[in-house]
Amino acid sequence: MKKLIKDIWNGNIELVKTFWLVNVLGTIITGIPLFLGDLYYSSLNEFLSFLVLLFIFVYVVYFIFASVATWRSATKYVNLKKKKKLKGIWGYVAKVIVLLAVLRSIGTTLSAILV
Repeated sequence: MKKLIKDIWNGNIELVKTFWLVNVLGTIITGIPLFLGDLYYSSLNEFLSFLVLLFIFVYVVYFIFASVATWRSATKYVNLKKKKKLKGIWGYVAKVIVLLAVLRSIGTTLSAILV
C-alpha cells in the first residue's frame, strides 16, 4: 500500500488511472461527508461538527495529493508521448483541469473567508 501511494504521488501510475480514479473518483468520495455536513449543517451537534472539520482537513490533504499526483502523471505522459514523437494532448488537458480545480478551490475558499 505504501508503495502504491508513493507511485501515485510520484506520477508513476498511468495518467488515465490517476486522473479518473485518484483525482475524479477519489475527490468525489472524500467530498461526500462535506456535502452531507453542509446539507445538514443546522442540525449538527458538536461531535458531528467536529467530524465535519476533520473531514475538511482530510479533503484538503487528499485534494492536494490528487492534484500533485495528476500533474506529475500528466507530465510523464507528455514526456513519454514526445519521445515517441506523438502529441500528448491528454496530458495537457489533465493539467488544465487540475489548474482550474485548484484556482476554483482557492477562489471558493477566499470568498468564504471574506464574506
